[in-house]
Formats: sequence, C-alpha cells, structure tokens
Amino acid sequence: MTWERDEFGNRVARVVANRVPQAIDFEANFRLERRSASVTLEAPPWRNDRERLAYLRPTALTAPDKRLTAAALDIAHDAADANERAELAHVWTAKAIAYRFGVTGYSTPAAMALHLGLGVCQDYAHILLAVLRLLNVPARYVSGHLIGEGAPHAWVEAFIERGPGMIDVVGFDPTHARRTRIDYLTVAVGRDFADVSPTSGTYSGPAQGRLAATKEAEVVELDASGPAEAVA
Repeated sequence: MTWERDEFGNRVARVVANRVPQAIDFEANFRLERRSASVTLEAPPWRNDRERLAYLRPTALTAPDKRLTAAALDIAHDAADANERAELAHVWTAKAIAYRFGVTGYSTPAAMALHLGLGVCQDYAHILLAVLRLLNVPARYVSGHLIGEGAPHAWVEAFIERGPGMIDVVGFDPTHARRTRIDYLTVAVGRDFADVSPTSGTYSGPAQGRLAATKEAEVVELDASGPAEAVA
C-alpha cells in the first residue's frame, strides 16, 4: 500500500493485491479537527492559473444547459459583487429541486437533475457548482460528513476574493439551504463527485466482484473555547 496526494490535495491510498483468496477488507480510521466554519486564506489555494481554472471550467457533471445559464444571467444582473453572486446562487439552487433519494445516480449531471426537479446532496452540489462557475466564482465539490447524519454528505466551497491576496472560503449546503457550520467534516475535495469517489479501482478474475462500504462519524472531543475534533 502506498500513500500520495492528488492534484486537489487529497490523501489517497493505493492498494495492489495480486490475488484475493476470498475477500479483501479495508478499514480506515482518522481524526479530524475543525477550528472554524469558514476560513480566510492569505494566499490562493491554487499554485497557478491552470489550477484556478479547474474550479471555473465546467465538467461532465456540471456542464450548464439553457436553464442554468439563464439562472446565472439573472443572478449576475441582481448581484453587486462576487459574495452576493455566490449567496444568490446558493438560494436559487436550494429551491431549484426537491430532495428525493433513488431518482438520480452518481453519474447524473446537474442539468438532468434540474430537469427532473429531484435529487440528493450531490445533485444540489453539482447544480450550485454549475451556476457559480458561470458567474466566474471559483468553487469546489466537498465530500464529507455532517455530524448527526448517518450517510456521507456533499456541499460546495466557493472562493471569494475580498482584497489583495485575501480569499474567503465560504461553504454552502444547498441541500439544507444554509452555510456550512463547524459540524461539517471534510473528507475530500475536487471539481465534482468524480474527483472524490471514496473508492475506485479495477478487478480482474473469474469470480464476480462485489463492493460494500460503510462509514460513520462521531464527536470524540468538543471544546467551545477551542477546536472540535471528530473521528471517522
């Protein structure tokens, strides 16, 4: 097993097994510390323009259609600055679809979820990403946990410049129609869900493979005057 960092800064474990007698199990435990619900950076999170464009260009899952483009144009007309554009995009997305499990899948693009009017957290995130990028607001997909919910969760972080070299990282959760709080625990970030899939790989053999995964997160220490820590 080897560990590495991907282009988005995520820590990735690569495992190669030459043979599997019956099954192979993976167990990962990690400790995560949160100090604030929002962050102000004194330097951009990207090293060059190419990396910045990765959070501005559409992907297969965030490609805009006419409805998304029209929404972005309306928001751009009403908003005074990038912060307001991001806020209005979040408000619009939270109302754009209704939450329903089982209608969409991991490969459902934002435009299709919007057409269906239904989706889950990743669909809300993809729709918001599509609109933010049309508004020229760099933004990334976040996969993680919301303490108190059993399933993994997804939300969006927008990068909003507020001065020379100063960038606010603002988290939006359109599924719950609110900004993220300190109980949102980030596991991985990327351009869309395809960049942060919890597990991926290939299997070759005569037997049929099956993947099963479970996750859970719990608070192990909470200090109102300092950091909060969680283990997953």
